[in-house]
Amino acid sequence: MSYQLIELDISPSDNIQCPHCQQQVIDWVEEQYVQPCEHVLFIAMDIGFEYITDEFEQTMQHTVDDLHANDDQYHMFSEIAASSYSEFKIYKSDLGVEGYSRYVGFIA
Repeated sequence: MSYQLIELDISPSDNIQCPHCQQQVIDWVEEQYVQPCEHVLFIAMDIGFEYITDEFEQTMQHTVDDLHANDDQYHMFSEIAASSYSEFKIYKSDLGVEGYSRYVGFIA
């Protein structure tokens, strides 16, 4: 396993901060609430990706386009976890919809 899963005990409306530079990468004050810094590999939900670097996408078994086109056939967390990226951290938080989560991937 090349990732470490960190489950955040926060509400869906809380910001998520980069553990490296402390930038708010999910910032609900901003109109565009997704604010990735250079340490973010992806920001995803169980229903799809909000942001992903080309570098990380190349390590996945399926492209983001394939995943979005066939989202009923894939589980996003399983796809992320199957990445061959060397080492990364996944911050998991509640999305606010029963059974759905948000995943933010940071370089280790």
